[in-house]
Amino acid sequence: MIKEISQQVVTSRIINLSSLMISLTTICRVAFGIRYDEETHERRNFDELLIVTQEMLAAFFVSDYFPLLGWIDKLSEKQVDLRRIFKDLDEFYKGLIEHHLNLNRPKSMEGDIIDLLLQLKKEKSTPIDLTLDSIKAIIMNMLVAGTDTSAATIIWAMTALIANPNAMKKVQAEIRESVVKNSIVNEDNVQKLPYFKAVIKETLRLDPEIWKNSEEFIPERFLNNDIDFKSQDFELIPFGAGRRGCPAIALGVANVELVLSNLLYAFDGSCLVG
Repeated sequence: MIKEISQQVVTSRIINLSSLMISLTTICRVAFGIRYDEETHERRNFDELLIVTQEMLAAFFVSDYFPLLGWIDKLSEKQVDLRRIFKDLDEFYKGLIEHHLNLNRPKSMEGDIIDLLLQLKKEKSTPIDLTLDSIKAIIMNMLVAGTDTSAATIIWAMTALIANPNAMKKVQAEIRESVVKNSIVNEDNVQKLPYFKAVIKETLRLDPEIWKNSEEFIPERFLNNDIDFKSQDFELIPFGAGRRGCPAIALGVANVELVLSNLLYAFDGSCLVG
C-alpha cells in the first residue's frame, strides 16, 4: 500500500485513501489467503463489491423500522440492488470456498481462517452444524467488520492529525526517531510509541459526557494514565465489552497501528490553503 501511494505521489495523482484502505490486504491474507497488492481486475471488482455492500448496509429501509410497511421497500430500486449484491456476494464467497477446497492448491497457501472453518466442518467438532452457508456468513462478518472499521479509524486519525498540525508533527517525530532510516515500522517499534498509541485512543474516543473538551483532538489525555480499549475501562470501549466484545480486537488494533504508523512515517500531510 505504501508503495502504491508513493507511485501516485510521484505522478501527482489524487490519492483516494478511502479506496485504498477498504481493501486492506492484511485482512484478505489472514482471513481468505489472498492478496490484492496490485491494481488488477480482481482487485477492482473486490473494491467495488466492498463499497456497494457498505453502502447497502447503511441504506434506509422502511421495513427496518416499520415491518408492516415493508411493501414500500419493494417499490424502490433498493430491493433490486439488494438481490443483486446478495448474488454477487454469494458468488464471491462460493469462489473463496471452492478455491480452498481445491486439492491442487499450493501447500504454502494453507493456514487461513477459511481453512480452519473447513477443517472444523470436516471434523464436525463444533457444537452446531457448521454448513457452507454458515461459513459464508462468517466470511461476511470478517469481510465487513474487518475492512470498513479499520479503514474508518485510519482515515479519521489522518483527518484529525491533518487538522491538528502540532499533534501531527509530534507523532511523526516520535515515529521517525524510533525507526531506522529507510525502514518500515513494525510491531516492535509500535510498542515503543506512547504518543502514537495515544493518538489512536483519541481517535476512538466517543462519549462527550466522559471526556473534557471532547470536541478537541488531544492525544495527551491518554499519556499519564492506563486507560485502554480492551474492555476494562468503560469510558473507552470502541470494541465493545463482555460477551458483545469484538473477538478480533487484537487483529483490528494491530492492523490499524501498523498501517497508520507507516503512513505517518512515510508521508507528510497538511490542509490545503483556502
